[in-house]
Amino acid sequence: MNEPTLHSRIVTLLEAERAGVFAARALLAAAADSTQKDLMALILDGERESCRVLGRTLLGMGLRGSGKAGDFAQKVMALEGPGDRLKLLIKGQEWVVRKIDEALQTTPPEPVAVSLSDIRHVHEVNIGKCREYLGDES
Repeated sequence: MNEPTLHSRIVTLLEAERAGVFAARALLAAAADSTQKDLMALILDGERESCRVLGRTLLGMGLRGSGKAGDFAQKVMALEGPGDRLKLLIKGQEWVVRKIDEALQTTPPEPVAVSLSDIRHVHEVNIGKCREYLGDES
C-alpha cells in the first residue's frame, strides 16, 4: 500500500476540519444551555481556525485542497442525545490528533510541523473541555 503524501494528509485533515465546522455549528444550534453553547462556540472557533491554518499551509506549499468536507456532521447529528453527539465529536477530535501525529512522524518542513502542532494542541484542549463537560476526565 502506498504511504500517503504530506499533501494528501493535509487535504484529508482539511476535509475533516470542514466537517468539524459543520458538526460544531449544528451542535451549537442545538445546544440546550449556555454552558453547552459556550463549549460548542469554542469548538467551532477551533475548527474554523484549523481550516484557515491548513488552507494557508497548503497555499504555502504551493498546493490546493479538494474543497470537500467529510460527512461527519451528519453522523453526529444522526445520534439522539447531546451526550452521544458530544462523545462522537470527541472521537472525531481524537482522530484528528492521531492523523496529525502520523503526519508529524514524516518530519514535515518546520512551518508545516508548527501549524500541525498548533492544531493538535487546540484539539487536545477541546477534547479535555468536552470530557469535562460530560464529567469524564479519562
